[in-house]
Amino acid sequence: MKKIIILFSLFAISLTVLSQGKSGEKGKEKNKVKNETVDKSKEKKESVDKSKEKKESVGKSKDEKKINNEQIWEGTYDKSGEGPKFSKNQPAKVRQAFQRDYPGALNVYWTKYRGDWTATFGNGLYRSTAVYHANGERRDTRTPVLKDKIPRNIIDVILKRRPEARIDDAIKIEVPKTIKDIFRIKNIIEGKTTFEYYNSDGLQVQYDY
Repeated sequence: MKKIIILFSLFAISLTVLSQGKSGEKGKEKNKVKNETVDKSKEKKESVDKSKEKKESVGKSKDEKKINNEQIWEGTYDKSGEGPKFSKNQPAKVRQAFQRDYPGALNVYWTKYRGDWTATFGNGLYRSTAVYHANGERRDTRTPVLKDKIPRNIIDVILKRRPEARIDDAIKIEVPKTIKDIFRIKNIIEGKTTFEYYNSDGLQVQYDY
């Protein structure tokens, strides 16, 4: 009789342990499913965030390009107001010439304006725009500069002739085979914007846009 009771007790203990084991496995499976759901939700959120960041980055990049183009070419648009058009394909001679002239250029984008191809790129602290004819000949390279980077003799000449002028900013134009840079100066006189060209000596010059 005692043996029967012992066997029955052992059997009951085995059932309890087995039941606890199954319950633990079910709990683990439940937690696993829960964790997988959380991970998928997290991955989905990260994917949405990355997509949103990418769209914002693209939008910001387009805005920066637009602002840069307006600054470089302000005052040169024709009567229709047509400015540079973004370009995907450039003549091989143009691309080769640009790579030769600026091998370390960063973040380059191309446009076409007035029949020429223009490459805008990172150039140290500034962004410059190199202009090329279809045959690969470089017309010039333009870089926006702040007022404190304009040669003092240019400022003196302008203010001597027009003391009321407000010099806003300038574009430095570097022309191949020309020793002295040209500065396109943006003046605001009585609310009206004008553009004038000077060489680094302060002499006013003529330049085709």
